Amino acid sequence: MKNRYTNIHYNENLRPYTKYPEKLCNHLADHYFKRRSGNFLDLCCGRGEHLEIFQKIGFTVYGIDMDTVARDKGLSVAIVNIEEESFPFEDDFFDVIMMKSAIEHIRNIDNLMSEVYRVLKPGGCFLATTCDWKQNYKVFYDDYTHKTPFTKASMEDMFKMFEFKHCFVEHFYHLPFTWKNAFCKSLTKLFALIPLKYTQTSELTEFKKLIRFSKEVQLLGYAEKG
Repeated sequence: MKNRYTNIHYNENLRPYTKYPEKLCNHLADHYFKRRSGNFLDLCCGRGEHLEIFQKIGFTVYGIDMDTVARDKGLSVAIVNIEEESFPFEDDFFDVIMMKSAIEHIRNIDNLMSEVYRVLKPGGCFLATTCDWKQNYKVFYDDYTHKTPFTKASMEDMFKMFEFKHCFVEHFYHLPFTWKNAFCKSLTKLFALIPLKYTQTSELTEFKKLIRFSKEVQLLGYAEKG
Protein backbone atom coordinates (compact mmCIF):
# COMPACT_ATOMS: atom_id res chain seq x y z
CA MET A 1 0.00 0.00 0.00
CA LYS A 2 1.40 3.37 -1.06
CA ASN A 3 2.82 5.51 1.78
CA ARG A 4 1.39 3.20 4.42
CA TYR A 5 4.10 3.77 7.07
CA THR A 6 3.98 7.56 6.84
CA ASN A 7 0.19 7.58 6.68
CA ILE A 8 -0.21 5.36 9.76
CA HIS A 9 2.60 6.62 12.01
CA TYR A 10 3.00 10.22 10.84
CA ASN A 11 -0.38 11.41 9.62
CA GLU A 12 -1.20 15.00 10.56
CA ASN A 13 -4.00 14.02 12.95
CA LEU A 14 -1.74 11.78 15.02
CA ARG A 15 1.50 13.75 14.58
CA PRO A 16 0.54 17.36 13.80
CA TYR A 17 3.29 19.72 12.73
CA THR A 18 4.96 21.45 15.67
CA LYS A 19 7.91 23.76 16.30
CA TYR A 20 10.06 20.86 17.54
CA PRO A 21 11.58 19.90 14.15
CA GLU A 22 12.80 23.48 13.65
CA LYS A 23 14.46 23.44 17.07
CA LEU A 24 16.03 20.06 16.34
CA CYS A 25 17.37 21.03 12.91
CA ASN A 26 18.93 24.25 14.19
CA HIS A 27 20.50 22.38 17.12
CA LEU A 28 21.97 19.71 14.85
CA ALA A 29 23.28 22.28 12.36
CA ASP A 30 25.03 24.34 15.02
CA HIS A 31 26.13 21.72 17.54
CA TYR A 32 27.02 18.75 15.31
CA PHE A 33 27.27 19.71 11.64
CA LYS A 34 28.96 23.05 12.43
CA ARG A 35 27.65 24.47 9.17
CA ARG A 36 24.55 25.90 7.51
CA SER A 37 25.27 25.22 3.87
CA GLY A 38 26.33 22.43 1.52
CA ASN A 39 24.71 19.34 0.05
CA PHE A 40 22.46 17.63 2.60
CA LEU A 41 20.82 14.18 2.41
CA ASP A 42 18.02 13.01 4.70
CA LEU A 43 17.73 9.22 4.59
CA CYS A 44 14.20 7.92 5.21
CA CYS A 45 12.95 11.48 5.11
CA GLY A 46 9.27 10.64 5.70
CA ARG A 47 6.98 13.59 5.09
CA GLY A 48 9.94 15.90 4.46
CA GLU A 49 9.57 18.45 7.25
CA HIS A 50 13.27 18.26 8.16
CA LEU A 51 14.24 18.73 4.52
CA GLU A 52 12.10 21.86 4.35
CA ILE A 53 13.75 23.30 7.46
CA PHE A 54 17.31 22.49 6.42
CA GLN A 55 16.57 24.11 3.07
CA LYS A 56 15.48 27.29 4.86
CA ILE A 57 18.64 27.15 6.98
CA GLY A 58 20.76 27.26 3.81
CA PHE A 59 21.49 23.68 2.71
CA THR A 60 20.87 22.23 -0.74
CA VAL A 61 18.62 19.34 0.27
CA TYR A 62 17.93 15.86 -1.09
CA GLY A 63 15.98 12.98 0.39
CA ILE A 64 15.58 9.24 0.03
CA ASP A 65 12.52 7.29 1.12
CA MET A 66 10.29 4.37 0.15
CA ASP A 67 7.17 6.55 0.51
CA THR A 68 6.39 9.39 -1.90
CA VAL A 69 4.90 11.85 0.62
CA ALA A 70 7.87 14.26 0.62
CA ARG A 71 8.40 13.98 -3.15
CA ASP A 72 4.72 14.72 -3.71
CA LYS A 73 5.30 18.02 -1.88
CA GLY A 74 7.83 19.03 -4.54
CA LEU A 75 11.00 18.15 -2.63
CA SER A 76 13.96 16.46 -4.33
CA VAL A 77 13.37 12.95 -3.02
CA ALA A 78 14.45 9.68 -4.65
CA ILE A 79 12.37 6.55 -4.07
CA VAL A 80 14.98 3.93 -3.20
CA ASN A 81 15.17 0.69 -1.21
CA ILE A 82 18.32 1.48 0.77
CA GLU A 83 18.68 -2.12 1.91
CA GLU A 84 19.25 -3.32 -1.65
CA GLU A 85 19.84 -0.46 -4.07
CA SER A 86 22.58 2.07 -4.69
CA PHE A 87 21.87 5.70 -3.87
CA PRO A 88 21.26 7.71 -7.09
CA PHE A 89 24.11 10.12 -6.41
CA GLU A 90 27.72 10.38 -7.51
CA ASP A 91 30.67 9.61 -5.23
CA ASP A 92 31.80 12.29 -2.74
CA PHE A 93 28.68 14.42 -3.21
CA PHE A 94 27.28 15.20 0.25
CA ASP A 95 28.61 17.36 3.06
CA VAL A 96 26.07 16.04 5.56
CA ILE A 97 23.91 12.91 5.71
CA MET A 98 21.28 12.49 8.43
CA MET A 99 19.18 9.46 9.36
CA LYS A 100 16.75 10.26 12.17
CA SER A 101 14.96 7.39 13.91
CA ALA A 102 15.24 5.10 10.90
CA ILE A 103 18.35 2.93 11.00
CA GLU A 104 16.53 0.51 13.34
CA HIS A 105 14.14 -0.22 10.43
CA ILE A 106 16.99 -1.49 8.21
CA ARG A 107 18.10 -5.13 8.13
CA ASN A 108 20.87 -4.88 5.52
CA ILE A 109 23.11 -2.40 7.31
CA ASP A 110 26.07 -3.28 5.07
CA ASN A 111 24.49 -1.85 1.91
CA LEU A 112 23.29 1.24 3.77
CA MET A 113 26.65 2.10 5.32
CA SER A 114 28.63 1.33 2.18
CA GLU A 115 26.45 3.74 0.22
CA VAL A 116 26.58 6.41 2.94
CA TYR A 117 30.38 6.26 2.88
CA ARG A 118 30.49 6.34 -0.93
CA VAL A 119 28.37 9.45 -1.42
CA LEU A 120 29.88 11.46 1.47
CA LYS A 121 32.63 13.92 0.68
CA PRO A 122 35.95 13.37 2.48
CA GLY A 123 35.48 15.15 5.80
CA GLY A 124 31.71 15.01 5.42
CA CYS A 125 29.64 13.82 8.38
CA PHE A 126 26.95 11.21 8.97
CA LEU A 127 24.58 11.55 11.93
CA ALA A 128 22.08 8.88 12.94
CA THR A 129 19.67 8.65 15.86
CA THR A 130 17.96 5.52 17.09
CA CYS A 131 16.54 4.17 20.34
CA ASP A 132 18.99 2.62 22.78
CA TRP A 133 18.16 -1.10 22.90
CA LYS A 134 19.35 -1.47 26.50
CA GLN A 135 16.94 1.25 27.63
CA ASN A 136 14.00 0.48 25.31
CA TYR A 137 14.02 -3.28 24.74
CA LYS A 138 10.57 -3.77 26.32
CA VAL A 139 8.87 -1.58 23.70
CA PHE A 140 11.29 -1.85 20.76
CA TYR A 141 9.19 -4.36 18.84
CA ASP A 142 5.92 -2.54 19.47
CA ASP A 143 6.72 -1.21 16.02
CA TYR A 144 6.78 -4.40 13.97
CA THR A 145 8.88 -2.70 11.26
CA HIS A 146 11.83 -2.45 13.66
CA LYS A 147 14.51 -4.88 12.50
CA THR A 148 17.94 -3.99 13.93
CA PRO A 149 18.42 -2.86 17.53
CA PHE A 150 21.50 -0.83 18.47
CA THR A 151 23.50 -0.26 21.61
CA LYS A 152 26.18 2.37 22.12
CA ALA A 153 28.86 -0.29 21.60
CA SER A 154 27.33 -1.76 18.44
CA MET A 155 26.89 1.65 16.79
CA GLU A 156 30.48 2.60 17.59
CA ASP A 157 31.61 -0.72 16.11
CA MET A 158 29.53 -0.13 12.98
CA PHE A 159 31.30 3.15 12.29
CA LYS A 160 34.71 1.54 12.74
CA MET A 161 33.82 -1.41 10.49
CA PHE A 162 33.08 1.00 7.64
CA GLU A 163 36.24 3.05 8.22
CA PHE A 164 34.64 6.24 9.50
CA LYS A 165 36.76 8.60 11.59
CA HIS A 166 36.15 10.95 14.53
CA CYS A 167 33.22 8.82 15.68
CA PHE A 168 31.23 9.10 18.87
CA VAL A 169 27.90 7.87 20.21
CA GLU A 170 26.04 9.60 23.04
CA HIS A 171 22.65 9.51 24.71
CA PHE A 172 20.15 11.96 23.30
CA TYR A 173 16.61 13.00 24.21
CA HIS A 174 14.00 14.56 21.95
CA LEU A 175 13.42 17.22 24.60
CA PRO A 176 15.05 20.61 23.88
CA PHE A 177 15.61 21.51 27.54
CA THR A 178 17.98 18.53 27.84
CA TRP A 179 20.34 20.04 25.24
CA LYS A 180 21.40 22.84 27.59
CA ASN A 181 23.61 20.95 30.04
CA ALA A 182 24.17 17.65 31.85
CA PHE A 183 21.98 18.66 34.80
CA CYS A 184 18.97 19.27 32.56
CA LYS A 185 19.56 15.93 30.87
CA SER A 186 19.64 14.20 34.26
CA LEU A 187 16.11 15.42 35.04
CA THR A 188 14.78 12.88 32.55
CA LYS A 189 15.56 10.11 35.06
CA LEU A 190 12.94 11.58 37.39
CA PHE A 191 10.30 12.07 34.69
CA ALA A 192 10.92 8.53 33.42
CA LEU A 193 9.73 7.14 36.76
CA ILE A 194 6.19 8.36 36.09
CA PRO A 195 4.07 5.50 34.63
CA LEU A 196 2.78 5.99 31.09
CA LYS A 197 1.11 3.53 28.75
CA TYR A 198 1.38 4.34 25.07
CA THR A 199 1.94 2.83 21.63
CA GLN A 200 3.55 4.20 18.48
CA THR A 201 0.13 5.47 17.38
CA SER A 202 -1.04 6.96 20.71
CA GLU A 203 -2.03 10.61 20.74
CA LEU A 204 0.03 12.51 23.31
CA THR A 205 -0.50 15.68 25.30
CA GLU A 206 2.53 17.89 26.04
CA PHE A 207 2.83 16.32 29.49
CA LYS A 208 2.68 12.81 28.05
CA LYS A 209 5.34 13.77 25.52
CA LEU A 210 7.59 14.84 28.39
CA ILE A 211 7.16 11.46 30.07
CA ARG A 212 7.43 9.40 26.88
CA PHE A 213 10.55 11.11 25.58
CA SER A 214 12.17 10.94 29.00
CA LYS A 215 11.70 7.18 28.89
CA GLU A 216 12.79 6.79 25.26
CA VAL A 217 16.54 7.15 25.60
CA GLN A 218 18.04 7.69 22.17
CA LEU A 219 21.49 7.10 20.75
CA LEU A 220 23.00 9.84 18.63
CA GLY A 221 25.89 8.59 16.52
CA TYR A 222 28.24 10.91 14.65
CA ALA A 223 31.01 9.98 12.23
CA GLU A 224 33.11 11.54 9.49
CA LYS A 225 34.47 10.14 6.24
CA GLY A 226 38.26 10.02 6.39
